[in-house]
Amino acid sequence: MINRPYGQHWKGHKGFRAIEGNDVYNHRFGGQEWNVPKCRLCGEDLHQILCFDLKDDRLSELRTSKLEELPLTSCLNCSTLWEPQLFQLNPATKSVTVLIQNDKEKWIQDEEGKITVPLPYAKFKLIDMLEEDIPVNEDAYYDAFDLFGPEYICRVLGAPLYVNKPNDISCPICNHDMQYVSSITHDFEVDLVSVVDLFLGEMIIYFYFCKECLTLKTEIQGT
Repeated sequence: MINRPYGQHWKGHKGFRAIEGNDVYNHRFGGQEWNVPKCRLCGEDLHQILCFDLKDDRLSELRTSKLEELPLTSCLNCSTLWEPQLFQLNPATKSVTVLIQNDKEKWIQDEEGKITVPLPYAKFKLIDMLEEDIPVNEDAYYDAFDLFGPEYICRVLGAPLYVNKPNDISCPICNHDMQYVSSITHDFEVDLVSVVDLFLGEMIIYFYFCKECLTLKTEIQGT
């Protein structure tokens, strides 16, 4: 029961949609304010996909005295994305370091299909999830999936919309449970970010954060 990706246990977890638009806080898509490393496979700089302003009280559960904003990074141009990755955030130097990046497929996007690095900048804002976004039962789960991707690109906090609920989200460094931050997907047939053509394939990228270690973990699930 607990490993189902839906259920009444999510009813009180009402998170946010992140969409393009102005906010009083500095939430943003793209740009490269953080110093990102090069991908170990394709040699390109990592993408700074989104960056959340932790001064926003709606994100208080992610807040730490060591970090003023939380960048979500990965390489979108090769198969390193397909395996779990772990990154170290260094707020003093505003830099990201690769800790774990294991790749089995060795696939690199061809030049014509590559997503630009860095991603163009766009302001983003948080809005409350709709009731239809919360997977409180099986029907609601499928309804929520129908909206995620076609209507909006990013879920923040609240109920993770899992294809399969992961068994372990502990930090590989300190073994504390990592905090689910966000999930991102993008449907090919819609235009949810005005500054770039973005297609992530039939997958969802999940981001987790360890406040103890300031580490960021990515995992994907196919839709």
